[in-house]
Amino acid sequence: MAGLTSSGFVPETLEDIQERIKGKLELINPGFDFSPESPDGQLVEIFAFELWNAWTQLDLVYNSYNPAVATGAALRNIGLISGLTYGTANRSYATIELQGTAGTVVPANSIVTDDDGNEFYVAFNTTIPSNAQVISRVPGPIPVPISTLTTITTPISGWTSITQTTAGTIGTLADSEQKYRNLRQTTVMRNYTSVVDTMQARLLELGVDQASVFNNDATITVDGVPANTIAVTVGEVGTVTDESIATVIFETNAVGCPTFGSTTTSITDVQGFSHDIKFTKASAVTIEIEMDITFLDTESAGAIEQIKAALVGHIESLLAGEDVIWSRLFTYITPYGKAQVNTLTLARAGDAQGTANLVMTDTEYASMLTTDITIVES
Repeated sequence: MAGLTSSGFVPETLEDIQERIKGKLELINPGFDFSPESPDGQLVEIFAFELWNAWTQLDLVYNSYNPAVATGAALRNIGLISGLTYGTANRSYATIELQGTAGTVVPANSIVTDDDGNEFYVAFNTTIPSNAQVISRVPGPIPVPISTLTTITTPISGWTSITQTTAGTIGTLADSEQKYRNLRQTTVMRNYTSVVDTMQARLLELGVDQASVFNNDATITVDGVPANTIAVTVGEVGTVTDESIATVIFETNAVGCPTFGSTTTSITDVQGFSHDIKFTKASAVTIEIEMDITFLDTESAGAIEQIKAALVGHIESLLAGEDVIWSRLFTYITPYGKAQVNTLTLARAGDAQGTANLVMTDTEYASMLTTDITIVES
């Protein structure tokens, strides 16, 4: 039964709507032509599709309270109740030295580029000789290590060259809905869980997308972690500093429990005592997926985009050191457009495709964009 029931809201399917309309028209006018070639048949399909869209929207309205299902503004509002803002894309930025004729004014919005052609604009009017902040014109993680910015694109008389002596700050991608949903679900109960769960949740809330915490409470070394030691591995940190990460670890760690990792940061407590906090930074491993699918339903518009988004959401939600399990990927494919998966392979970028799980080390985390997924329809 469709509609609001004691167990929730059940939207009516497109097939049921089509059959109900056709059945009533057949009673009124036996022999009614429902073929796709007839104008009347096409009109029935149009009305049925619009009614199905209305049912779908009603389902979204009903589930707007549920963080596991809510989308769009409803999901963001639920997150705001928990104190979490939806992460927007940030731009990379850097500081450069301007050389040329003293007194020359370099106007705001003047463009400089790196060797790959990425454009950065000068933030404010700046007079030579001086330093200027430049900001990427495109949001997202554009690397700006030392000496990346080399070329003046906007010609200014008296402005002859630029030098970048310090590394810039890398921007970040906007949150996906699945990533934001995972963040909320992980952090909302942080004050009522263990030290490990609380530490992981606080790191995620800080802006560290992948954060893995292992508390070795054994009396022997386990997976390279010394006995009675806590090991934290962080992945994509964006603009989050080492000091901020170390502060979260220090504030949430059990008293007297040593930390383990390849990065050491000194933290000073409120009494002025210094503490060396250790953690490990993981590197991103790009995952590529190739698949051949057959849609068993004619209503498959937008299904490929939905499949790609679901797969990216899953891969991006994996923690540092968490393996990519081949069999789990089917869960994120079959709900869309009634898809039959003929073949599905995956690999680290550049490696041969296969059907085996992809094992991540403790210093790696899986990463993916929709462009890393190839889907062929059969």
